[in-house]
Amino acid sequence: MRTIRIGAASVGVALTLGALATPATAQPQRSGAAVQAQTTAAPAPTGLAYTYDAATQTVTVAWDPKDPADTLTRNYRPGSCGPTPQDPCFISSQIILGNSFSFKKAPDTAPVYVKIYAENAAHQLTGSQALTVTV
Repeated sequence: MRTIRIGAASVGVALTLGALATPATAQPQRSGAAVQAQTTAAPAPTGLAYTYDAATQTVTVAWDPKDPADTLTRNYRPGSCGPTPQDPCFISSQIILGNSFSFKKAPDTAPVYVKIYAENAAHQLTGSQALTVTV
């Protein structure tokens, strides 16, 4: 016990640190499901299709809803590939929680190649097949 003097009064203080200390080699415990979510890739989105609203020049891309048994997919991210579907894709930082997203596209412009990426808890991405958007 240590005595601390505050003004004219003395206060006794006892500190026990041993119970709070963690050995340097201790590792946080993870459940099997947490480890699986970090190491197993989410399934690739399927069933991509698009609609086009000419009045607003808006493309809406939709895909099959997440299977209720899918415990790996946390969200989706859109990707834009090009100038061909085999070229690398720019993956957006936009997070999509549902199964559709929209973007603007003027008619009679070059095709846009879109992929949707499923993301797991460890931020691993699994891409869909490329969808060619022409309007």
